Amino acid sequence: MTQSERLARRTELRVEIAKHEAALAALRADEARLLEDCDHTYADGRSAGVGGAVRVCAVCGHVLKHRDEKLWG
Repeated sequence: MTQSERLARRTELRVEIAKHEAALAALRADEARLLEDCDHTYADGRSAGVGGAVRVCAVCGHVLKHRDEKLWG
């Protein structure tokens, strides 16, 4: 394979990579929109909150506020 063939193939691969990156970004955006309204529960109704002092939803990954936690001072 000559250097010019390598460079041409590299250009083709870069175009293909860009297409896949765009598709992956679209999928990640779809997932984020889907999880915006997360109830922070598993399908069987159990709480999906995990952790101690800082609780995080195991489904969507958002930090959960404690019941008595103030949002502002």
